[in-house]
This record gives sequence, C-alpha cells and structure tokens, in this order.
Amino acid sequence: MAALGDRVQDAEGFRGTLRYAGTIHSKGSDAIYYGIEWDDASRGKHDGEAGGVRYFTTAAPTSGSFVVPEKVMRGVGFLDALHERYMQAEASDVRVAGEVATSSGSSKSIQLVGVHKIQERQDLGVICKVSLESCRIARMPEPDVLRSMAPNIEVLNLGFNLLGSWREVLTLAHALPKLEHLVLSGNRLAYDVPSTSSVAFPSVTSLVLNQTNLKWTDVQRVCSAHFPQLRELYVASNELADADLLAAATLPWPAHLELVDLSHNQLSDWSVLEQSLGALPSLKHVLLNGNALPAILPTPPGSFSSLVSISISDNLIDAWSSMDALNALPSLELLRFAKNPLIAALGAGEARMIIVARCARLVAFNGSEIRAKERIDAEQMYLKRILHELASFPSDDDKLKVASSHPRFDELVAKYPDIQVRVRAVCIPQSDRDGPAALARSLVAVTFLPMSINATTMDPMEKKLPLNMKVGQLKLLQQKGMPIPLDDDACDVGYYGLQDGAEILVNDVW
Repeated sequence: MAALGDRVQDAEGFRGTLRYAGTIHSKGSDAIYYGIEWDDASRGKHDGEAGGVRYFTTAAPTSGSFVVPEKVMRGVGFLDALHERYMQAEASDVRVAGEVATSSGSSKSIQLVGVHKIQERQDLGVICKVSLESCRIARMPEPDVLRSMAPNIEVLNLGFNLLGSWREVLTLAHALPKLEHLVLSGNRLAYDVPSTSSVAFPSVTSLVLNQTNLKWTDVQRVCSAHFPQLRELYVASNELADADLLAAATLPWPAHLELVDLSHNQLSDWSVLEQSLGALPSLKHVLLNGNALPAILPTPPGSFSSLVSISISDNLIDAWSSMDALNALPSLELLRFAKNPLIAALGAGEARMIIVARCARLVAFNGSEIRAKERIDAEQMYLKRILHELASFPSDDDKLKVASSHPRFDELVAKYPDIQVRVRAVCIPQSDRDGPAALARSLVAVTFLPMSINATTMDPMEKKLPLNMKVGQLKLLQQKGMPIPLDDDACDVGYYGLQDGAEILVNDVW
C-alpha cells in the first residue's frame, strides 16, 4: 500500500500526491480510497472535503479527488526505467541466426534476442545523454550501482516523473560526477535535506525546474547549497509572485550564475526583480516572458551591470520610458519584445524602428540582427520626429518636457547635426515657404512598397511629395494604388522624416 506523500500517476498520465488513504463515510462501505492532490487542478473535483468531512487539504480548490487504489500507479525505480527504455529487447530486435537438428530429427531455429539492446547495454558505459522523461521514476539506485553502469552521463532528463524528494535527487551527485545538465521539470520536490548536508553536484551548470511549484526560497537554497557551478537556472511556470522573490532577496546565489528564466510566472514589479537579481555579478541573460510587468524602471548604478540579453514579451508594458530604462543598462545588446500594449497599435516595422533608435547598444531585436544602415536610418527618423514634435510647441517649458521624454535627443543631435538643419527648413513659417523654388526644394521622391498580404500582387509606386503634405492627403493618393488604411491624418508627411529615395512600407497594423 502506498504511503502518504507518495507520488502517483493515473492511466491518462495525470500525476498527483497521496494525501489520504482510508474509508470515506459518504461512500457507505469499508472500501479503501486514496485522496489525491493532483498537480493539474483540472483533474480534481474538490479540496479534500466530501460529505461535510475534511479528509485532506489542497492548495487549489479543485485539485483533490478520491480514487480506488487500482486506478493509480506508483513510481518505479531509476534502474527499472533505464532498463526498459535503453536495454529491453523488442519483437523487432529478434533475429534468426540458423537452425540445429533436434533429437526427434526435426530442425529448430536459433534466435538471437536483443542484439541491438545488448550492444546498447555494452555502450551504456560511454553514453553521455539520457532521457527518462515521463517514466514514473520515484526512486534512485545506490550511487555505486549507477556509477558502475553509466559513469559518463552528462545530460539527464528526469522531467515529469514521480520524484518527491530532494534527498532522492541528491544521490545522483555521487553517482554521476560528470553530470552537467539536469532536468527535473514537472516533479514535486520537497526539500528534506539536513542543513548539515554538504552533498553537491560538482559539474552541473544547467538546472531546469520548470513547473515544479517550488518556493523561491527553496530554489535559492538548493542552488547555493548543492549546485556551486550553476550557470543556467530555469524556473518557468512556477506560480512565483513578487512576494516570493522578496523573501529571498538577500540570500546568496552561485557566483557564476549567468542565466535565469522566470517566464510565465506572476511577477508584476520590476523593482522586485532588481532587488532579487540585479546584484548578481555574472548575470547575462534574463527571460521574463508571460508575466504581468507594467513597466521597466530605472535601475541603480551597478545593477544588472553584466546583463547582455532580456526577453520580456507578453507582459503589460505600455510606456516608452521602459525602453529608455533598458537603454541605460550598460551591457544590453539583445532584446525580445512582443505582445505588449506599448506596440499593439504599431506596425512591426515602426515598432522596431523606434526601439532600435531608443536603445543605442542593441545589436539584435527579436532575434534579427540590427545592421549599421538600419540603425542610422532608425535614429535619423526618430530624431526627425522629435524635432517636429519640438517645433509644434512654442513654449520653452513644453519643449523641455518633450526633450526630457527622449533621453537620447542630445546624443542624436550631436551624432546627426545636419538633420536638425533640414527639419528646421521644413518647419519655417508658411510665408517663407511660398514660391516655386521653395516648393521644388520641399519635394522628395519616395517609393510606396506594398507589404500587406492584401497587396502582394501590386507593383511599387513612385511619387514626388511635398514635405508639408498632410497624411490625410497622402492617404487619398496612396489608396488609389494600394487600398490599405493609414492613420494620423493631421500630421505632415515631413513629420516622419521623409527624404529623397525614401521607401514607404505600406503594411497592416498588428
């Protein structure tokens, strides 16, 4: 009979923890039932209470249910799973090697069973990568036994098994001295290791703990005590909130930690992330996709000083000041940013242009390299927009507010001094712009390139446009050849920094 706390699995692959074993009054019999808290709450029906009697308590209100013992399977040993996956003979692995005569005078075939599996068994001593995902593993072998069988394992995937104890996992530290990459996703691991334990994985640099529902304090304790060489930590989809990170904000981490993946959690405060991870000296990569961050805030000097890449797609970021805060990070070069309110109404090209211009050191955006010409074009276009915005405000106070909302303004003016002169020429009073010569100077040759899926058969359209043409007028011109909607009718086309040879990409918005 299973013991309380054991991990079990049903025939459909749902995993859970045994919380109760005994009779159920509402069932009206002496039959034994298991009370299971399922990892996936959709598999359950209640919170451990039935017929007004509480038998156990669950973390989620619908993650509990009662089943007869025959409906669930208990865990197996590591070696059993290893044998079944890598060494067990199959029907297709049976060969006829010949025939011999029997005492009755007939013949009998000689079969070689498990030729390939025997070969694999001989090679298990040199195998480097082992995947035992979803094998119902609950127990580890004696370290000496495993070390004698497979001493050279470097990559081990034990994801979505029935492991329930860090004590079991730590036996691998002695058995697999060459282990570098360990996957434990989908297990529910209780930290039951004595505080005096000095067991550590000497070579593990990558640890994957996705969907384990571990507390952040336990994650920190496990990493600092048992993974001294850790460089990559994956803790996605663990229901971690800001308070969880704050609880361990002052605790130490492995000195070489370079990557932390906190995607698909419940984080909503950038300052909490800064307190928790900002001081890590070697941290280069942070993944925060699928959280609830509304903004990236300015960080104190020295915080995230080594951060090279950040991925913050699918959050709630809605202000350009977040991009300016990222620009202040001294080492940031790679950014992934999609599915945020800030760029929801922009076309992909325009969003990319603005982000490239606001973040000076980016070398790639959303996995695509930023070439030198693209950066120059983006920065010049962005600067022209700022200058046109400044020209629309007569008050010095208003101009100061505009300039302060674009931290790179002074830098870009110094980098492209001729842009300011050209934009001023466009923004001079109407009386000074009248006449054929002035009109000729203000004309720019542009090419409309159809990018919409609705216009793939249309040819590019070349036109000469006056820089003071309104977008509303441009829309009428463009719609004759490419029926794709534009917006912002009140702006001059010069607002967008058009110059001779410019290409206008006519695209749908996201």
